[in-house]
Amino acid sequence: MKSQKLGIIGVGHVGEHVLAYASSSDLFGEIVVVDSREELAFGEALDQDHATGLLSRQNVNIHSSNDYNELSDADVIIVSATHVYPNGEVPADRQQLLTNNASIIRSIMKNISEVTQEAIIIFITNPADTVIYMAANEFSYPKERMMSTGCMLDSARLRYIIGKHYGVDPKSVSGYMMGEHGYSAVPILSRVSVAGIPYDQLSEHFPDIEPLTADEVQEKVVQAAYEVFDNKFRVTNAAVAQSSIELARSILLDEHSIYPVSTPLFDGEYNTERPVAFSTPTVVTRQGWTKRFEVSLNEWETEKLNASAESIRASIDLAESLL
Repeated sequence: MKSQKLGIIGVGHVGEHVLAYASSSDLFGEIVVVDSREELAFGEALDQDHATGLLSRQNVNIHSSNDYNELSDADVIIVSATHVYPNGEVPADRQQLLTNNASIIRSIMKNISEVTQEAIIIFITNPADTVIYMAANEFSYPKERMMSTGCMLDSARLRYIIGKHYGVDPKSVSGYMMGEHGYSAVPILSRVSVAGIPYDQLSEHFPDIEPLTADEVQEKVVQAAYEVFDNKFRVTNAAVAQSSIELARSILLDEHSIYPVSTPLFDGEYNTERPVAFSTPTVVTRQGWTKRFEVSLNEWETEKLNASAESIRASIDLAESLL
């Protein structure tokens, strides 16, 4: 029986965490690391390969390569490649990120498309929504086999913030963010619940706790990213890397889980007037994403989602101008 194979493209701040989590996930029999910095890829792969000598680790074949043919039989490919900035200081401005990352993503997609059409590709590279749009719109790779982690991390932060606010385990909070990963992600409070109790009824059960407004929740989720970014060498890496492995697990186990991943919207979903890509609740299977839910939203959520879509479209316009 063939073991599951993972390809990781880019082992910088995020990619090294993807590799570490993947190596200890018990999901993969083989992991191949690809990075234009061949010595770094070799060192990161070898470091994790040495750990397979520990009794707590499975004997996974972990190695590096600069040959994309090594990805021809990959089951999942996680793309975390990004432009390498002087002194490692990643800009907060995602438009600036795009200017530098657009050509990188186009090169990666060209190389992947030439060796496989079967792997499920998970993008982490920012700006995540524009990246998945470029990959889906500009290349012939099967669109349902591509997605970005999108608002998975934003949604984890949402559950964390609400859980902390009410003093409960974040895993007891059900809810998600939609739209753009980052600046304009929208908390869908009309769909949030704690132990099945709708968000707007929580005051009945927590009378001594002042509920957070939608604007306050949105601000706290966005600021949560900057609390990490500003205090951790201008990077967030651990949680988003874990998001990609959780998504890969669901794909490989064919769990039919629903995640707020980002996928391309070409058919006017959510009343979008132009093609775009953003996060919606989406069923993910071994074949990729199979169904997106077009949930009803309240007036505030609709307004914010429209603004989020416009923000992404501006980024897409920039990406297209760089062709």
